[in-house]
Amino acid sequence: MAAPSALQYEKEITVEHYQCDLRDQLPMGGLLRQIQQISTDHCDALGITAQRYQDTNTAFLLAKISVECLRPIVAGERLRVVTRPSAPVRAIYYRFTSILDEQGREICSADARWTLIDTQKRRILRNPPPALGLPFTAPAERTLELSMPRPAELERLGEFTASYSRTDRNGHLNNTFYADLTCDALPLEQISQRSLRRMTLYYHKELRLGQSMELFRAPEGPDGWYVCGTLPQGKCFEAHAVFADSEERS
Repeated sequence: MAAPSALQYEKEITVEHYQCDLRDQLPMGGLLRQIQQISTDHCDALGITAQRYQDTNTAFLLAKISVECLRPIVAGERLRVVTRPSAPVRAIYYRFTSILDEQGREICSADARWTLIDTQKRRILRNPPPALGLPFTAPAERTLELSMPRPAELERLGEFTASYSRTDRNGHLNNTFYADLTCDALPLEQISQRSLRRMTLYYHKELRLGQSMELFRAPEGPDGWYVCGTLPQGKCFEAHAVFADSEERS
Protein backbone atom coordinates (compact mmCIF):
# COMPACT_ATOMS: atom_id res chain seq x y z
CA MET A 1 0.00 0.00 0.00
CA ALA A 2 1.35 3.41 -0.97
CA ALA A 3 2.15 5.90 1.77
CA PRO A 4 -0.45 8.66 2.21
CA SER A 5 0.36 11.90 0.44
CA ALA A 6 0.89 15.16 2.32
CA LEU A 7 -0.34 17.03 -0.77
CA GLN A 8 -3.89 15.67 -0.99
CA TYR A 9 -6.33 13.36 0.72
CA GLU A 10 -9.78 12.28 -0.42
CA LYS A 11 -12.66 10.03 0.54
CA GLU A 12 -16.24 9.25 -0.46
CA ILE A 13 -19.17 10.04 1.79
CA THR A 14 -22.92 9.49 1.76
CA VAL A 15 -25.10 12.27 3.13
CA GLU A 16 -27.35 10.67 5.74
CA HIS A 17 -30.87 11.84 6.51
CA TYR A 18 -30.08 12.41 10.19
CA GLN A 19 -27.45 14.96 9.17
CA CYS A 20 -29.94 17.07 7.23
CA ASP A 21 -32.46 19.80 8.00
CA LEU A 22 -36.24 20.08 7.58
CA ARG A 23 -35.81 20.23 3.77
CA ASP A 24 -33.49 17.20 3.66
CA GLN A 25 -30.53 19.49 2.90
CA LEU A 26 -27.14 19.32 4.62
CA PRO A 27 -26.95 22.48 6.75
CA MET A 28 -23.84 24.62 6.92
CA GLY A 29 -22.84 23.17 10.28
CA GLY A 30 -23.10 19.63 8.91
CA LEU A 31 -21.01 20.67 5.93
CA LEU A 32 -18.33 22.09 8.22
CA ARG A 33 -18.29 18.84 10.19
CA GLN A 34 -17.51 16.91 6.99
CA ILE A 35 -14.74 19.40 6.19
CA GLN A 36 -13.32 19.15 9.70
CA GLN A 37 -13.46 15.35 9.65
CA ILE A 38 -11.52 14.92 6.43
CA SER A 39 -8.85 17.29 7.78
CA THR A 40 -8.56 15.07 10.86
CA ASP A 41 -8.58 11.91 8.73
CA HIS A 42 -5.74 13.28 6.60
CA CYS A 43 -3.60 14.09 9.63
CA ASP A 44 -4.31 10.69 11.16
CA ALA A 45 -3.25 8.99 7.92
CA LEU A 46 0.03 10.90 8.08
CA GLY A 47 0.60 9.82 11.69
CA ILE A 48 -0.24 13.24 13.13
CA THR A 49 -2.66 11.77 15.65
CA ALA A 50 -4.36 13.07 18.78
CA GLN A 51 -1.67 11.33 20.82
CA ARG A 52 1.09 13.15 18.96
CA TYR A 53 -0.62 16.49 19.59
CA GLN A 54 -0.88 15.58 23.26
CA ASP A 55 2.77 14.52 23.44
CA THR A 56 3.91 17.82 21.90
CA ASN A 57 1.40 20.02 23.78
CA THR A 58 0.02 21.36 20.50
CA ALA A 59 -3.35 21.81 18.83
CA PHE A 60 -4.70 23.35 15.66
CA LEU A 61 -7.31 26.07 16.13
CA LEU A 62 -9.43 27.38 13.28
CA ALA A 63 -8.91 31.12 12.73
CA LYS A 64 -11.08 31.74 9.65
CA ILE A 65 -13.07 29.78 7.12
CA SER A 66 -15.07 30.65 4.02
CA VAL A 67 -17.47 28.15 2.44
CA GLU A 68 -19.15 28.55 -0.95
CA CYS A 69 -21.93 26.27 -2.23
CA LEU A 70 -23.08 26.19 -5.85
CA ARG A 71 -26.21 24.25 -4.90
CA PRO A 72 -27.73 22.54 -1.85
CA ILE A 73 -26.40 19.13 -0.83
CA VAL A 74 -29.29 16.75 -0.18
CA ALA A 75 -29.84 13.55 1.78
CA GLY A 76 -28.77 10.37 0.00
CA GLU A 77 -26.12 11.97 -2.21
CA ARG A 78 -22.82 10.17 -2.66
CA LEU A 79 -20.00 12.69 -2.79
CA ARG A 80 -16.22 12.85 -3.04
CA VAL A 81 -14.40 15.13 -0.61
CA VAL A 82 -10.88 16.27 -1.50
CA THR A 83 -8.65 18.27 0.85
CA ARG A 84 -5.31 19.95 0.09
CA PRO A 85 -3.18 21.46 2.87
CA SER A 86 -0.52 24.10 2.21
CA ALA A 87 2.60 25.47 3.79
CA PRO A 88 2.06 28.04 6.56
CA VAL A 89 2.18 31.75 5.77
CA ARG A 90 3.25 33.75 8.84
CA ALA A 91 2.09 30.99 11.18
CA ILE A 92 -1.24 30.51 9.33
CA TYR A 93 -1.83 27.06 7.81
CA TYR A 94 -4.04 26.97 4.71
CA ARG A 95 -6.29 24.02 3.81
CA PHE A 96 -8.60 24.01 0.79
CA THR A 97 -11.36 21.41 0.57
CA SER A 98 -13.61 20.61 -2.39
CA ILE A 99 -16.80 18.55 -2.48
CA LEU A 100 -17.67 16.94 -5.80
CA ASP A 101 -20.80 15.17 -7.02
CA GLU A 102 -20.88 11.74 -8.67
CA GLN A 103 -20.14 13.34 -12.06
CA GLY A 104 -16.99 14.97 -10.65
CA ARG A 105 -18.40 18.50 -10.61
CA GLU A 106 -17.39 20.72 -7.70
CA ILE A 107 -20.51 21.76 -5.80
CA CYS A 108 -18.90 23.19 -2.69
CA SER A 109 -15.50 24.55 -1.65
CA ALA A 110 -13.97 25.72 1.61
CA ASP A 111 -10.90 27.79 2.41
CA ALA A 112 -9.79 27.25 6.02
CA ARG A 113 -7.01 29.06 7.89
CA TRP A 114 -5.59 27.34 10.97
CA THR A 115 -3.13 28.32 13.70
CA LEU A 116 -0.95 25.92 15.66
CA ILE A 117 -0.86 26.69 19.37
CA ASP A 118 1.06 25.62 22.44
CA THR A 119 -1.72 24.25 24.66
CA GLN A 120 0.22 24.88 27.88
CA LYS A 121 1.33 28.44 27.21
CA ARG A 122 -1.79 29.28 25.11
CA ARG A 123 0.21 31.03 22.41
CA ILE A 124 0.55 30.69 18.65
CA LEU A 125 3.59 28.76 17.43
CA ARG A 126 5.39 30.17 14.41
CA ASN A 127 7.58 27.07 14.21
CA PRO A 128 6.07 23.64 14.96
CA PRO A 129 7.94 21.28 17.30
CA PRO A 130 10.07 18.88 15.23
CA ALA A 131 8.42 15.96 17.03
CA LEU A 132 5.05 16.94 15.57
CA GLY A 133 6.35 16.13 12.09
CA LEU A 134 4.20 18.43 9.96
CA PRO A 135 4.88 17.66 6.26
CA PHE A 136 2.82 20.48 4.72
CA THR A 137 5.12 22.37 2.35
CA ALA A 138 3.15 22.99 -0.87
CA PRO A 139 2.08 26.57 -1.70
CA ALA A 140 -1.63 27.38 -1.62
CA GLU A 141 -3.16 26.98 -5.09
CA ARG A 142 -6.70 28.26 -4.39
CA THR A 143 -8.25 30.68 -1.94
CA LEU A 144 -11.70 32.16 -1.37
CA GLU A 145 -12.90 35.59 -0.33
CA LEU A 146 -12.52 35.98 3.44
CA SER A 147 -13.62 39.59 4.07
CA MET A 148 -16.05 40.43 6.88
CA PRO A 149 -18.56 43.33 6.92
CA ARG A 150 -18.76 45.68 9.90
CA PRO A 151 -22.37 46.91 10.37
CA ALA A 152 -22.78 50.04 12.46
CA GLU A 153 -26.02 48.99 14.17
CA LEU A 154 -26.67 45.57 15.69
CA GLU A 155 -29.78 43.88 17.04
CA ARG A 156 -29.27 42.03 20.32
CA LEU A 157 -30.56 38.45 20.24
CA GLY A 158 -29.79 37.23 23.74
CA GLU A 159 -27.25 35.00 25.42
CA PHE A 160 -25.72 31.68 24.37
CA THR A 161 -23.89 29.26 26.70
CA ALA A 162 -21.40 26.59 25.58
CA SER A 163 -23.04 23.35 26.69
CA TYR A 164 -21.72 19.82 27.13
CA SER A 165 -23.13 18.53 23.83
CA ARG A 166 -21.39 21.19 21.75
CA THR A 167 -18.00 21.23 23.46
CA ASP A 168 -15.04 19.37 21.97
CA ARG A 169 -11.87 17.77 23.30
CA ASN A 170 -10.21 21.19 23.64
CA GLY A 171 -12.87 22.20 26.19
CA HIS A 172 -14.47 24.89 24.04
CA LEU A 173 -17.41 25.25 21.66
CA ASN A 174 -16.52 23.22 18.58
CA ASN A 175 -15.84 25.46 15.56
CA THR A 176 -18.50 23.75 13.43
CA PHE A 177 -21.29 24.72 15.84
CA TYR A 178 -20.67 28.41 15.20
CA ALA A 179 -22.21 27.78 11.78
CA ASP A 180 -25.27 26.20 13.43
CA LEU A 181 -25.43 29.10 15.86
CA THR A 182 -25.27 31.57 12.97
CA CYS A 183 -28.09 29.81 11.10
CA ASP A 184 -30.23 29.78 14.26
CA ALA A 185 -29.68 33.54 14.56
CA LEU A 186 -31.08 34.24 11.07
CA PRO A 187 -34.77 35.07 10.52
CA LEU A 188 -36.72 31.82 10.63
CA GLU A 189 -38.80 32.67 7.57
CA GLN A 190 -35.57 32.94 5.55
CA ILE A 191 -33.41 30.10 6.87
CA SER A 192 -36.32 27.64 6.76
CA GLN A 193 -37.10 28.36 3.10
CA ARG A 194 -33.87 29.45 1.43
CA SER A 195 -30.43 27.93 0.93
CA LEU A 196 -27.18 29.57 1.92
CA ARG A 197 -24.71 30.18 -0.87
CA ARG A 198 -21.83 31.39 1.27
CA MET A 199 -20.70 31.67 4.88
CA THR A 200 -17.54 33.21 6.29
CA LEU A 201 -16.57 32.74 9.92
CA TYR A 202 -13.93 34.49 12.02
CA TYR A 203 -12.92 32.86 15.32
CA HIS A 204 -11.50 35.43 17.74
CA LYS A 205 -11.70 33.90 21.22
CA GLU A 206 -12.64 30.54 22.69
CA LEU A 207 -16.01 29.99 24.33
CA ARG A 208 -15.19 27.56 27.10
CA LEU A 209 -17.58 24.95 28.52
CA GLY A 210 -20.16 26.76 30.66
CA GLN A 211 -19.11 30.21 29.42
CA SER A 212 -21.70 32.55 27.86
CA MET A 213 -21.61 35.21 25.14
CA GLU A 214 -24.04 37.85 23.89
CA LEU A 215 -25.36 37.38 20.35
CA PHE A 216 -26.09 40.14 17.83
CA ARG A 217 -27.13 40.34 14.18
CA ALA A 218 -27.62 42.87 11.41
CA PRO A 219 -28.82 42.68 7.78
CA GLU A 220 -26.03 43.08 5.25
CA GLY A 221 -27.15 43.79 1.70
CA PRO A 222 -30.33 42.38 0.14
CA ASP A 223 -29.68 38.74 1.08
CA GLY A 224 -26.89 38.76 3.65
CA TRP A 225 -26.65 38.79 7.43
CA TYR A 226 -23.90 39.59 9.88
CA VAL A 227 -23.88 37.69 13.19
CA CYS A 228 -21.45 38.00 16.07
CA GLY A 229 -20.95 36.85 19.64
CA THR A 230 -19.25 39.03 22.24
CA LEU A 231 -17.49 38.43 25.53
CA PRO A 232 -16.53 41.06 28.12
CA GLN A 233 -13.01 41.10 26.63
CA GLY A 234 -14.18 41.48 23.02
CA LYS A 235 -15.66 39.55 20.11
CA CYS A 236 -15.79 35.76 20.34
CA PHE A 237 -16.74 35.17 16.69
CA GLU A 238 -18.11 36.88 13.60
CA ALA A 239 -20.07 35.42 10.70
CA HIS A 240 -21.32 36.62 7.33
CA ALA A 241 -24.03 34.48 5.73
CA VAL A 242 -25.37 35.08 2.21
CA PHE A 243 -28.46 33.42 0.77
CA ALA A 244 -28.33 31.98 -2.74
CA ASP A 245 -30.62 34.48 -4.47
CA SER A 246 -28.21 37.42 -4.22
CA GLU A 247 -25.41 35.35 -5.76
CA GLU A 248 -27.65 34.23 -8.65
CA ARG A 249 -28.69 37.79 -9.47
CA SER A 250 -25.14 39.20 -9.36
